[in-house]
Amino acid sequence: MKFNIKEGSFYLNDKKVFLISGEIHYFRIKRELWDTHLEAAREAGLTTISTYIPWAWHESEEGTFDFEGTSIPERDLKGWLAKCQAHGLKCILKPGPFILAETRGAGLPDWFLAQFEEEVKMRNSKGEKVASDGVSLFHPIYLEKVALWYDQIMPFIAERQLSAGGPVIMMQICNEIGVFSWLAHQGDYCPIVKERFSAYLSDKFKSIGEVNSLWGTDYKDFSSVELPPDGNLPYASKEDRGRDYEWHHFWRTYYGDYLRLLTGMTRERGVSLPLYHNLPGWIYGNGYEFPVNITMYEDLFEDKSEIIFGVDHIPEFFSYRNLHDDRIINDITLAMQGNKPLFAAEFQCGSREHHVETNPREMELFYKASIANGLVGWNYYMFSQGRNLRHKGYSGDTFYWFNPLTPEGERTSAFPLVKRMNQILKTSESLIVEAKRKAEVCVLFYPPYYATELERPETGASGLKFRASAIRRPAYFDGLLKVLQILNIDYDMVDLNKATANTLKKYKQVWAFSTDEMNAAAQQTMVDYTNAGGNLVIFPYLPDREMSQKPCTILRDALAISPSGTETIDSPLIDVYNLKDIKCANPQLIFSEESLAGAEIIARTIRGSACGFSKPLGKGTVIHLGTWIGFDTEGHKPVYEAILGKSSAKLRQADADNYHINVRERFTNDHSAILFAGNYYNEEHTGKVSYTHPETGEIISIPYAQKETLWPALYAVLSPVCLEIADGLKILHCTSDILGITEKAGQLEITVFGDRDMMGEIVFEGNRVKDLSAATIDGNVVQLISDGKRLSITYSHKHREEMVIRIVVKG
Repeated sequence: MKFNIKEGSFYLNDKKVFLISGEIHYFRIKRELWDTHLEAAREAGLTTISTYIPWAWHESEEGTFDFEGTSIPERDLKGWLAKCQAHGLKCILKPGPFILAETRGAGLPDWFLAQFEEEVKMRNSKGEKVASDGVSLFHPIYLEKVALWYDQIMPFIAERQLSAGGPVIMMQICNEIGVFSWLAHQGDYCPIVKERFSAYLSDKFKSIGEVNSLWGTDYKDFSSVELPPDGNLPYASKEDRGRDYEWHHFWRTYYGDYLRLLTGMTRERGVSLPLYHNLPGWIYGNGYEFPVNITMYEDLFEDKSEIIFGVDHIPEFFSYRNLHDDRIINDITLAMQGNKPLFAAEFQCGSREHHVETNPREMELFYKASIANGLVGWNYYMFSQGRNLRHKGYSGDTFYWFNPLTPEGERTSAFPLVKRMNQILKTSESLIVEAKRKAEVCVLFYPPYYATELERPETGASGLKFRASAIRRPAYFDGLLKVLQILNIDYDMVDLNKATANTLKKYKQVWAFSTDEMNAAAQQTMVDYTNAGGNLVIFPYLPDREMSQKPCTILRDALAISPSGTETIDSPLIDVYNLKDIKCANPQLIFSEESLAGAEIIARTIRGSACGFSKPLGKGTVIHLGTWIGFDTEGHKPVYEAILGKSSAKLRQADADNYHINVRERFTNDHSAILFAGNYYNEEHTGKVSYTHPETGEIISIPYAQKETLWPALYAVLSPVCLEIADGLKILHCTSDILGITEKAGQLEITVFGDRDMMGEIVFEGNRVKDLSAATIDGNVVQLISDGKRLSITYSHKHREEMVIRIVVKG
């Protein structure tokens, strides 16, 4: 057998697959219950089991390793992997050295910390230990002990990888290493960091004089450069802020060098498995800080390393408040890591916080949305709840709550959902792994705006009108990106640092969130795109400097326009096009009437000053709004709609006549699609959904045979479109979950499941539709309705019960 990664997908024996994994920690479950958990995993439809391998667990005393359970039965990793294989399950292993996993010490052995904490712990600029589990990653003592751990665990894994006849298909390389600095808002100031920072600068800059010119310093050489301040010391000047840009960029190379070092150590010890690393970032139900963590690994994306990056999707709750977050996280991850699989390495299936009581209904909505948002694999985290040994668990005795299985192997209300989702995946897998979004609108993502985990306070010394970290959530994440999803706009996200005019030319409109700071290459890319005929929308500022604070006005120069000043008004409002009194933010950038010769003024402040314009540039057009509006009033939607309408882009492949219903459609290359239609609100709504036929371009409605239907609260339909089920016969769409399809003895059997308040509808098309002669549901005759082109069946769902549709096929 062979498992590999290529072209943004997982392959098993050269077939594209959706990776269905579940997390079970052998070390948190009694050994005598291992078979119970693995049998349940198989029944639930899992193909793979993921687990950490805690260094602290297997080397509890320095130099003594136990992988066979001689000291404690639950240390029998050899036996665990053998049982997984006996149950027909593949394995993902996560041997650290850091595992986190709510373990005390984050997985590092107690003996190691007891002996070497003073030497290896992260330090602040005062030399004090940082209050976190982080260590100085390049400290020689730490790396020496890691190498000794790898000497033991990597050959053990290599002997059990798939190519050697074992069950292991993939391995994590350390875990969430950037999280320590992010959560503590603190860099490491150990001497070795200073050495590496000096080396980084000497590689990047031609001379120390160039550094001094940018930073306003007088260092004699690179080795004398001091590390930037930490803590809450405000920026003293533009130059001070520019230095911080390099400090953040250095940390991205630091993490890159560390993970490449571990990768080399892994390969040297015989492991040839695909490798991945986790991206964390959800905070109590919101993902607006997630992009910070994504950017921390930009030195490893695309061909800079072989590592793929798995997303930690832990929304905790799911509703209208955060309906957009998971899509944005997926899109940014995909934009930055390039042609690698979009994999949820920790995919919520329970909760790590007991006060967050997850329920299957919210999770079902989240799971279906995640498929619509492009995931091609996930790992249910956790599939099984666990128990910690005394003094081992960060949260005490219990690890995770509300999982499909308790530590004793008892099934909870989450189990049926996981089983049903895996049946859905199996039935429509061929469509799901091939489906791609069709978009003519693009939103740019600019990584430097999220390189801020160590950012210090701004008190005005930098002279910024807009600071990205202060406004990126309301203006961009919860503003532009949320409203585009509410409006059912099909858009892609592109990393501006990697974009070119050529890669952007396929988009008929490109949106850019821009502050005072933007590097020259990024500004030039937007100018080139517009000159070539693109429609650029940029807000709230036309940049006047690079991230280093070096003056740069490429975009302003191309437009021959600069602001004449700013206005700050209590409770500011603007008029945009013919839309009046639109709530906006302070300040508003204003422009003199004379400077806008040749441009159309599209926005004015309360005082009547021009604060937005549209102007031709080359073969294209730039639309600029000198403020931001976010999305917190009903009046904001028409503004975005008006701007979107200024392009010739096809804005939607699917839509609904009730804006409470969120709709997305993704297409394969063989004229099929996946359709998502969800109600994220905690009340039911009625309406009709429309989508694009993937082969003919015809607009199809759901319901097909009625005017409208009820969409239950917090519920979604995930339907295959044009799913071939027999020669000459396809399911056009279905409002039920399709759990299985069989054809035998002239009869089709389709197993379905749905919410009792959602009208069931299945529509067939193809040249054999005429051969469908009769239908029953659980033995009761139902009517086949024909419109001369297609056949449809409508029915009521049973409460929490599967149903079988049987259809007689003539000939």
